[in-house]
Amino acid sequence: MKKSLSLSVQAVYVLITALQLIFVPNMLLGMFGFEPTSEVWIKVLGIILLSLVMVYYAIIQSGDYKILKMTIYSRLTVVLGFFILVATGQAATPLILFAGIDLATAIWTWFELKKA
Repeated sequence: MKKSLSLSVQAVYVLITALQLIFVPNMLLGMFGFEPTSEVWIKVLGIILLSLVMVYYAIIQSGDYKILKMTIYSRLTVVLGFFILVATGQAATPLILFAGIDLATAIWTWFELKKA
């Protein structure tokens, strides 16, 4: 299978988000209407996302259909989780914007796999 453009776009999005969370977390939080924070956990999340980018890169390079398909389910899990957090009042509505990007790239990957 050829390399996945949709997962490449997802990886770039996650990389940019990770770097923002590590180095300028309050700028990113402010863009989406979240309160600034001085907690270390937001940077921890950025580091975890940075490691996910490395996994995405390996998946892209391998072109493995089954693993690429699993990324669709993992991104849809993120979407569902974000919607639940917003619906139960545990997170602000702008979190849905992040879910939208994950949903869009998951659907795109699904179409890529159907064509393969």
